[in-house]
Amino acid sequence: MIRPTRGFQRMKTAAAALGGFEVTRMIRRGHCLLTQPGATGEIRLVNKLFCLPA
Repeated sequence: MIRPTRGFQRMKTAAAALGGFEVTRMIRRGHCLLTQPGATGEIRLVNKLFCLPA
């Protein structure tokens, strides 16, 4: 059984989740030019957009 959640507790977490969904949507629809094809290119793009260490 999956319990319903109470939603996002903070705007910061909601913004991070929606940002991730938007990046995924853009990649899948081909709106982003990847430097490398496949999953590696997608991971590098997400890391760059969200300032994550490589």
